[in-house]
Amino acid sequence: MRKRQGFTLVEVMISLGVMTVGALALFGMQQQTTRANVHARTLTVASQIAQNVIERLKMDSLGWTSVSGLPATDLARSPLIGRITAGGAFGQFVTLPAVAGLRPLSNAFDFYGADVDITGGTPAELARVYYCASYRLSWVYTTNTAMRADVRVWWSKEAPTRDITTDFPLCADNNVSLNPGGGQYDNYHVVYLSTVLRPMSTL
Repeated sequence: MRKRQGFTLVEVMISLGVMTVGALALFGMQQQTTRANVHARTLTVASQIAQNVIERLKMDSLGWTSVSGLPATDLARSPLIGRITAGGAFGQFVTLPAVAGLRPLSNAFDFYGADVDITGGTPAELARVYYCASYRLSWVYTTNTAMRADVRVWWSKEAPTRDITTDFPLCADNNVSLNPGGGQYDNYHVVYLSTVLRPMSTL
Protein backbone atom coordinates (compact mmCIF):
# COMPACT_ATOMS: atom_id res chain seq x y z
CA MET A 1 0.00 0.00 0.00
CA ARG A 2 1.30 3.47 -0.96
CA LYS A 3 1.59 6.22 1.65
CA ARG A 4 -0.62 9.28 1.08
CA GLN A 5 1.37 12.18 -0.36
CA GLY A 6 1.08 15.78 0.99
CA PHE A 7 0.16 18.88 -0.99
CA THR A 8 2.74 20.34 -3.28
CA LEU A 9 3.81 23.97 -3.02
CA VAL A 10 2.03 24.74 -6.29
CA GLU A 11 -1.26 23.34 -4.96
CA VAL A 12 -0.94 25.37 -1.75
CA MET A 13 -0.23 28.56 -3.71
CA ILE A 14 -3.24 27.98 -5.99
CA SER A 15 -5.48 27.35 -2.97
CA LEU A 16 -4.26 30.55 -1.29
CA GLY A 17 -4.88 32.49 -4.50
CA VAL A 18 -8.46 31.22 -4.78
CA MET A 19 -9.10 32.01 -1.11
CA THR A 20 -7.67 35.51 -1.52
CA VAL A 21 -9.88 36.28 -4.50
CA GLY A 22 -12.93 35.01 -2.61
CA ALA A 23 -12.05 37.01 0.51
CA LEU A 24 -11.54 40.21 -1.51
CA ALA A 25 -14.96 39.72 -3.11
CA LEU A 26 -16.54 39.30 0.34
CA PHE A 27 -14.78 42.40 1.67
CA GLY A 28 -15.96 44.40 -1.35
CA MET A 29 -19.52 43.20 -0.87
CA GLN A 30 -19.38 44.10 2.83
CA GLN A 31 -18.12 47.58 1.99
CA GLN A 32 -20.90 48.07 -0.56
CA THR A 33 -23.51 46.87 1.94
CA THR A 34 -22.21 49.32 4.56
CA ARG A 35 -22.40 52.18 2.04
CA ALA A 36 -25.95 51.22 1.09
CA ASN A 37 -27.00 51.08 4.75
CA VAL A 38 -25.53 54.52 5.46
CA HIS A 39 -27.29 55.98 2.42
CA ALA A 40 -30.58 54.35 3.43
CA ARG A 41 -30.24 55.86 6.89
CA THR A 42 -29.50 59.37 5.63
CA LEU A 43 -32.40 59.08 3.17
CA THR A 44 -34.74 58.08 6.01
CA VAL A 45 -33.61 61.00 8.18
CA ALA A 46 -33.99 63.44 5.26
CA SER A 47 -37.55 62.17 4.66
CA GLN A 48 -38.33 62.65 8.35
CA ILE A 49 -36.99 66.21 8.21
CA ALA A 50 -39.16 66.93 5.16
CA GLN A 51 -42.21 65.59 7.01
CA ASN A 52 -41.24 67.73 10.02
CA VAL A 53 -41.20 70.86 7.84
CA ILE A 54 -44.55 69.88 6.30
CA GLU A 55 -46.01 69.68 9.81
CA ARG A 56 -44.63 73.15 10.60
CA LEU A 57 -46.34 74.52 7.51
CA LYS A 58 -49.60 72.82 8.50
CA MET A 59 -49.36 74.31 11.98
CA ASP A 60 -48.69 77.71 10.44
CA SER A 61 -51.76 77.35 8.21
CA LEU A 62 -53.99 77.18 11.30
CA GLY A 63 -53.84 80.97 11.28
CA TRP A 64 -55.37 81.02 7.77
CA THR A 65 -59.01 81.34 8.80
CA SER A 66 -60.57 83.51 6.11
CA VAL A 67 -60.79 83.77 2.33
CA SER A 68 -61.56 87.36 1.48
CA GLY A 69 -59.76 87.59 -1.85
CA LEU A 70 -56.93 89.53 -0.21
CA PRO A 71 -54.17 86.97 0.52
CA ALA A 72 -51.98 89.46 2.37
CA THR A 73 -54.82 90.03 4.85
CA ASP A 74 -55.95 86.39 5.03
CA LEU A 75 -52.42 85.12 5.70
CA ALA A 76 -51.35 87.85 8.09
CA ARG A 77 -51.36 85.43 11.02
CA SER A 78 -49.46 82.72 9.13
CA PRO A 79 -45.90 84.03 8.63
CA LEU A 80 -44.50 80.92 6.91
CA ILE A 81 -47.18 80.50 4.26
CA GLY A 82 -47.88 84.23 4.20
CA ARG A 83 -44.61 84.66 2.33
CA ILE A 84 -46.42 83.53 -0.82
CA THR A 85 -47.81 87.08 -1.06
CA ALA A 86 -44.26 88.38 -1.59
CA GLY A 87 -43.31 88.39 -5.26
CA GLY A 88 -39.93 86.71 -4.76
CA ALA A 89 -41.40 83.90 -2.64
CA PHE A 90 -44.11 82.74 -5.04
CA GLY A 91 -43.20 79.54 -6.88
CA GLN A 92 -39.58 79.60 -5.69
CA PHE A 93 -37.79 77.75 -2.94
CA VAL A 94 -37.23 80.03 0.04
CA THR A 95 -35.27 79.55 3.23
CA LEU A 96 -37.05 78.52 6.40
CA PRO A 97 -36.80 81.32 8.95
CA ALA A 98 -35.20 80.55 12.30
CA VAL A 99 -37.46 80.48 15.36
CA ALA A 100 -35.79 80.94 18.75
CA GLY A 101 -37.02 79.32 21.95
CA LEU A 102 -36.48 76.38 24.26
CA ARG A 103 -36.55 74.15 21.19
CA PRO A 104 -35.20 76.31 18.36
CA LEU A 105 -36.53 75.67 14.86
CA SER A 106 -34.33 76.31 11.85
CA ASN A 107 -33.53 75.32 8.29
CA ALA A 108 -30.40 73.38 9.33
CA PHE A 109 -30.28 69.90 10.85
CA ASP A 110 -27.62 67.62 12.28
CA PHE A 111 -26.83 64.01 11.33
CA TYR A 112 -29.70 62.78 13.52
CA GLY A 113 -32.29 65.20 12.11
CA ALA A 114 -32.39 67.60 15.07
CA ASP A 115 -32.59 71.35 14.42
CA VAL A 116 -29.30 73.23 14.60
CA ASP A 117 -29.55 76.87 15.64
CA ILE A 118 -27.13 78.55 13.21
CA THR A 119 -28.31 82.12 13.78
CA GLY A 120 -25.00 82.90 15.49
CA GLY A 121 -23.02 81.31 12.66
CA THR A 122 -20.30 80.06 15.02
CA PRO A 123 -17.89 77.39 13.74
CA ALA A 124 -19.22 74.91 16.33
CA GLU A 125 -22.80 75.41 15.13
CA LEU A 126 -21.93 75.20 11.44
CA ALA A 127 -19.83 72.07 11.96
CA ARG A 128 -22.94 70.20 13.17
CA VAL A 129 -24.97 70.90 10.02
CA TYR A 130 -25.54 67.82 7.86
CA TYR A 131 -28.90 68.61 6.17
CA CYS A 132 -30.52 71.82 4.94
CA ALA A 133 -34.20 72.43 4.11
CA SER A 134 -36.29 74.96 2.22
CA TYR A 135 -39.86 75.22 0.94
CA ARG A 136 -41.80 76.50 -2.07
CA LEU A 137 -45.40 77.77 -2.18
CA SER A 138 -47.74 78.14 -5.13
CA TRP A 139 -51.50 78.53 -5.54
CA VAL A 140 -53.36 75.42 -6.65
CA TYR A 141 -56.29 77.44 -8.01
CA THR A 142 -56.52 80.98 -9.30
CA THR A 143 -58.40 82.00 -6.15
CA ASN A 144 -56.64 81.79 -2.80
CA THR A 145 -58.50 78.74 -1.49
CA ALA A 146 -55.65 76.20 -1.59
CA MET A 147 -51.89 76.26 -1.99
CA ARG A 148 -49.29 73.63 -2.74
CA ALA A 149 -46.26 73.42 -0.47
CA ASP A 150 -43.11 71.63 -1.66
CA VAL A 151 -40.33 70.92 0.83
CA ARG A 152 -36.76 70.26 -0.28
CA VAL A 153 -34.12 68.67 1.96
CA TRP A 154 -30.56 68.24 0.73
CA TRP A 155 -27.25 66.84 1.96
CA SER A 156 -23.84 66.33 0.42
CA LYS A 157 -23.02 63.24 -1.64
CA GLU A 158 -19.49 63.54 -0.28
CA ALA A 159 -20.36 64.25 3.36
CA PRO A 160 -18.49 64.96 5.52
CA THR A 161 -15.70 65.93 3.07
CA ARG A 162 -17.88 68.59 1.40
CA ASP A 163 -18.86 71.54 3.61
CA ILE A 164 -22.58 72.16 3.09
CA THR A 165 -22.51 75.53 4.89
CA THR A 166 -19.78 76.73 2.52
CA ASP A 167 -21.77 75.78 -0.58
CA PHE A 168 -24.98 77.13 1.02
CA PRO A 169 -24.16 79.80 3.63
CA LEU A 170 -26.56 79.44 6.58
CA CYS A 171 -28.38 76.76 4.52
CA ALA A 172 -29.95 79.41 2.28
CA ASP A 173 -31.56 77.98 -0.86
CA ASN A 174 -30.91 80.31 -3.80
CA ASN A 175 -33.46 78.41 -5.96
CA VAL A 176 -30.80 77.84 -8.63
CA SER A 177 -27.91 75.67 -7.46
CA LEU A 178 -29.93 72.52 -6.70
CA ASN A 179 -32.18 72.72 -9.75
CA PRO A 180 -31.30 70.66 -12.87
CA GLY A 181 -28.33 72.33 -14.50
CA GLY A 182 -27.45 74.20 -11.31
CA GLY A 183 -23.91 74.41 -9.97
CA GLN A 184 -24.52 71.99 -7.07
CA TYR A 185 -27.03 69.68 -8.77
CA ASP A 186 -24.55 66.77 -9.05
CA ASN A 187 -23.00 67.28 -5.61
CA TYR A 188 -26.04 66.83 -3.37
CA HIS A 189 -28.75 64.29 -2.65
CA VAL A 190 -32.21 65.87 -2.55
CA VAL A 191 -35.54 64.71 -1.11
CA TYR A 192 -38.84 66.39 -2.02
CA LEU A 193 -42.15 66.16 -0.19
CA SER A 194 -45.38 67.96 -1.09
CA THR A 195 -48.72 68.72 0.51
CA VAL A 196 -51.76 70.94 -0.04
CA LEU A 197 -52.67 73.63 2.51
CA ARG A 198 -56.17 75.03 2.82
CA PRO A 199 -57.73 77.70 5.04
CA MET A 200 -59.47 76.52 8.20
CA SER A 201 -62.74 78.08 7.00
CA THR A 202 -62.96 75.61 4.08
CA LEU A 203 -62.12 72.41 5.97
